[in-house]
Amino acid sequence: MDLATPFGWVGRGTVRAGLYLLDLTVFVAGAVRAGIGSFEFGNQATRRALITQVIFTGVDALPVITLLALAIGVSITAQILSLGEALGSTNDVTRLLISVVGMELGSLLTAILLIGRSGSAIAVDLGNMKLHHEVEGLELLGVDIVRFFVAPRVLGAAVAQVVLAGYFYVIALFGGILLSGLLFSRHYFTYLQTLAIHFDAGLTAMYALKNLLFGLIVAGTACFHALRVGVSPTEVPQQTQRAIVNGIVLVFVIDGLFALARGVMW
Repeated sequence: MDLATPFGWVGRGTVRAGLYLLDLTVFVAGAVRAGIGSFEFGNQATRRALITQVIFTGVDALPVITLLALAIGVSITAQILSLGEALGSTNDVTRLLISVVGMELGSLLTAILLIGRSGSAIAVDLGNMKLHHEVEGLELLGVDIVRFFVAPRVLGAAVAQVVLAGYFYVIALFGGILLSGLLFSRHYFTYLQTLAIHFDAGLTAMYALKNLLFGLIVAGTACFHALRVGVSPTEVPQQTQRAIVNGIVLVFVIDGLFALARGVMW
């Protein structure tokens, strides 16, 4: 058995992962630059596509996000309140609520929901366009695919992720405390004021930046893999699956990096 083989596998895997991240980063950056350029030149088609994507990704997902946030508020928030008071002070419980329910669960669950709901839809839509040579036909007509099809989806998903994550944060924390106070103990209502006192502009900016990156990853990964579809119909579900899996992995990796940065700040 060649002892160098496992190291070769690791090396080749690392190189492939690095090249993939580089290609994806360049692709997403190009889409963002193209989208911003379209707005500067007053392109109405791009703006209309962006609004449509925000409605599909954000507005249409509000009922599901509301139910999910209330469920987290009743279950996780209530348990942290009951267990935290026995183990720590009010400030410790508040920091735990902000860290676990707000900063982590809010952004992660929203991103995972968008990957399954909007990311898969984007990958299938663009993948079928690529499969049926619609993309090549539009390019022959002089249509910029990145500007008119990729950029609105990427920017729309990013905006929707930031708004939905903030909405989840508010519902899960404040709604969870209100429900816990009504169902279990009125003493829990005091945490509403404590949460307002612990508002931190730096953490809020970090939360917005993290979710902005999440949104770019969700749509950027979906578009990136969709445009890799070739001539076989089986490539559409294959690339969709890869977009979903890689999107989830990248979301957790970035979340871990932001968690380290938040630990340094706190």
